[in-house]
Amino acid sequence: MKLVTAQQMRDLDARTIHEMGVPGAVLMELAGKSACDFIARRNWLPSKDAPVLLLAGKGNNGGDALVAARWLRLTGHTNISVVLLAEADHIGGDARINLKCYRNMGGDVAEVTTIDAWEDFRRQRGKFDLVVDGILGTGLNSNLRGLYAEVIGAIPRLGKHVLALDIPSGLHADRGVPLGDAVRADATVTFGGGKTGLFVYPGKEYAGRVEVVDIGIPAAFFDELDTVTLLTADVCRALMPAQPAVNGHKGGRGHLLTIAGSRGRSGAALFTAWSALKTGCGLSTLATPASLAANLEGRRPELMMLPLADDGQGRVGELDAAEAEKLCLGKNAVAVGPGLGTRTEARELVATLLSTVSLPMVLDADALTVLASNPEMLAQKKAEVVLTPHPGEMSRLLNISTAKVQLNRLELARDFARRHQVFLVLKGAGTIIAAPDGRAAVNGSGNRYLATAGSGDVLTGIIGSFLAQGLPPWSACRLGVYLHGLTADLLVEAGSGRGLTAGDLLNAIPRALAALEKSITQCFS
Repeated sequence: MKLVTAQQMRDLDARTIHEMGVPGAVLMELAGKSACDFIARRNWLPSKDAPVLLLAGKGNNGGDALVAARWLRLTGHTNISVVLLAEADHIGGDARINLKCYRNMGGDVAEVTTIDAWEDFRRQRGKFDLVVDGILGTGLNSNLRGLYAEVIGAIPRLGKHVLALDIPSGLHADRGVPLGDAVRADATVTFGGGKTGLFVYPGKEYAGRVEVVDIGIPAAFFDELDTVTLLTADVCRALMPAQPAVNGHKGGRGHLLTIAGSRGRSGAALFTAWSALKTGCGLSTLATPASLAANLEGRRPELMMLPLADDGQGRVGELDAAEAEKLCLGKNAVAVGPGLGTRTEARELVATLLSTVSLPMVLDADALTVLASNPEMLAQKKAEVVLTPHPGEMSRLLNISTAKVQLNRLELARDFARRHQVFLVLKGAGTIIAAPDGRAAVNGSGNRYLATAGSGDVLTGIIGSFLAQGLPPWSACRLGVYLHGLTADLLVEAGSGRGLTAGDLLNAIPRALAALEKSITQCFS
C-alpha cells in the first residue's frame, strides 16, 4: 500500500474532481457512506436506538460526518446526535450541501460555538455508545486551541467507542504527532489513500485500527506519486528469496559473517549469527574474541566459530586491513556490532571494515555507538551499508534528543539515508526503512512485545541473512523488518505476549517464513 502526505492527498482529490469530472460532493458521499458501512461491520451499536454522537467541524471532514449521520438514519438508527462546532452560516462547499440534506430529512444539528455551550450539551446528553470524530482533517498544522481543544479533550469520557474520519482530529497527517492533543480512536476510516501519520509512531497509537477505503480516485494517479510504502504481507511475499534448488548445496544459500560479542555479552552475538540460519542462510560464521569463541564452541553446533584477536579481557583486540579482508573470504555479507563493545579496538575495527570490506554490511548496536562518535567513517565505505538504530542510537547519530527523533522519524530517517548514502532501519513502533535514493517504507507488522532483550540482534541477523542470500539491501531490509514483526505477531496470536523472548523469535522464524509464503495468518495454534 502506498502512503501519502496531506498535500499529495489534496492534489489527488483535486485531480479526480477536475480531470475525471467527479464532483467533490460525490467523493464526500462515498467517504461518509463508507464510514457508516464500517460502523455496521464493527457491531459497536447493540441496537438501532443506541446513542451515537457525530462531531462535525466546518470543513470537508465535518461534511463526511454529516453524510455518515444521514446514512445512519437511513439504515434505521434513531438516536443520532450531531454537533456542529461552528455556525451553520459559516459552512461552505460540499459540507454545506450535506448539512442541508441532513436537515431536510429531519435530522437535528446542534450548533455549538462556545466552550460554555459545549459543557451544556455534555451535561444534557451524557454518554454515547459511539462517538464519530469529524472535527478536523489533514490540513491541521498548528496546536489546538479553544473550543476544539476542549471538545477533543472530552472525547475519551464521552463514548464507549471512538471512530475517526480520515484522521484523528489534532494529529499531524504527515508526522503522526499530536498538535497539542489529538483524538485517541479505536479505529480510523481514512479516505482515498493511507495517510503517513496514521502508520508512524506515535500516530499509530492514536489511530487504532486503520481501514483505507476507495472513494474513486484512479490508481494511476497514485502510481505517479513519490510515496512511502506500507509493508504488508503481499508486498513482502514478493521479496522472498527463491526456494533452494533440489540439487543445491549449503554454499549456494549464502554465508553470513557476524563480527560481534565481548565478555558478558556473548548472547547478542549468538542471536545474530543463529538467526541467519533460521532465516534460510546456508552458512553462518561467528567471529568473536578468542576467549569467547572457545567457550561458545558447540553451544550452537550449526555455527562456525572464528576466533578474533583478544585483548585478554574477552574484548576484541587489534585487527588490521589484511586480517579483515581474510575474515571475509568466502562470505557473502557481514553483520557487525551486537555486544562488540566500544573501546578503541572496536572503533578501529569498525573503521577498518568500512574502508576495506566490499561485502554488503549491517551495522547495529555497539557499531552504531562507535559510528556516532565519527559519522565521517561512512564516507570511506567500500560497499552498501545498512544501519539499524533504535531511537536512542539514532539520537546519538544525529546528536539530538530521542524525543526529537520520535517527533519526526520518517523525514529524519530519509534525510540521514540520503546524506550518508546508506540504508537506514529506524526501529520502533512503525519501523522506518529509508534508502539512499529517497525511497522509504513503514512496517505494518510487529507489536509492543518486540521490546525485549536480544530482539534487535535477531533483526540484524535476519537482514544480514537476506543480504547473504543475494537480496539487494532495499529488499533485504523491508523483508527482514516485516518478517521480524510478523514472527512476533503470530507468537502473540498463539498466546505469547509479556513473556515473549528473543529465543522465542528465533525458534518461530521458520514457521513465520512459511506463513508469509503461503499467505497463512494463523499457523501457531
